[in-house]
Amino acid sequence: MNMDMGSAIKKLRMDRKITQEEVAEYLGISFQAVSKWETGTTMPDITLLPEIAAFFGVRIDDLFSVDHEDELKRIEHILAYEGLSEQSYLYAKRILDVSLQDDPDNVRALKLYARLHLKKTNDDLLEAGRMLERAMKYSPLDEEIFGLYRQVRGGGVYKAHSDDDWFIRVCEPYAEKFPQNSELIVTLIEALIRQRYFERAEKYIKLMQLDKSKEYLRQIYLGDLELARGNLDSAKAIWNAVSEDDSMGQYEAGERFNRINEYDRAIMCFKNAFQTATPPRYLDAVFSLAFLYTKLGRKTEAIEAWQLIINTLASDFNDYDSETVEWARSEIQKLQGTK
Repeated sequence: MNMDMGSAIKKLRMDRKITQEEVAEYLGISFQAVSKWETGTTMPDITLLPEIAAFFGVRIDDLFSVDHEDELKRIEHILAYEGLSEQSYLYAKRILDVSLQDDPDNVRALKLYARLHLKKTNDDLLEAGRMLERAMKYSPLDEEIFGLYRQVRGGGVYKAHSDDDWFIRVCEPYAEKFPQNSELIVTLIEALIRQRYFERAEKYIKLMQLDKSKEYLRQIYLGDLELARGNLDSAKAIWNAVSEDDSMGQYEAGERFNRINEYDRAIMCFKNAFQTATPPRYLDAVFSLAFLYTKLGRKTEAIEAWQLIINTLASDFNDYDSETVEWARSEIQKLQGTK
């Protein structure tokens, strides 16, 4: 290990674009003293080390310059055996940034960077989960709490970071006590079905307390349950029974038919969903139509769907130039260019 502290201080200063004068002013010394450290003429007094470390936001150990190989080994040790504090995260990020500036194709540094971000994400999600577990004790009817918890404890887009069983274990007792919390019940049902706890899922489907506008969810999830049990025909029959006048029900049924490759029925449901909606109309069903037509190679109909999105944004939301409008125009151009 190279113990040239002056070089380490200079590197920290240069990385942060700080002048010798700024360092000196903070420490209450002359800038010439800082210059002498950096050239190796003198060494800082040991009593100044805590202040120097605080100024640069590093540990005292980091003031002793370390060979590049030792720095990477240090990061590997942090990721494998230590908790990732904000200070250690910034330290690792700084070292890896420098490594990749010197060698953008450094595979070892790239992998360490990926591991660093994954560890930070996992640590942040765990802490978020702890906060939400406290919140649900004090406000068990707050639907947003359980929606957020779904994301950080399995069942949503972050399922890789935790498991549905964790979500079920924590949240099922609340579902028993507060069946009127529809967000909680719906999320729990989805998790139970994925984990193949069919009887428990059916229990909560029957327990759901839904207002009239959301009653379609009972049919949708009963169909999901039948599909998970391997009863495809039963599932299709349940979804087909959703009222054609129920806009959201038709959209959800369309999504199910799309997943099982019943494309003609999916298209019919998506059309019903849009036609029965009242302004200002949500466009999820039309987006699904545009994607499905494109997937099927039905370019003319896909273009019509994207144009319907543009027209509806203008008529229902007075939106003529948002990113969504530009996206729709871009998709039309792509389709027209590949006819």
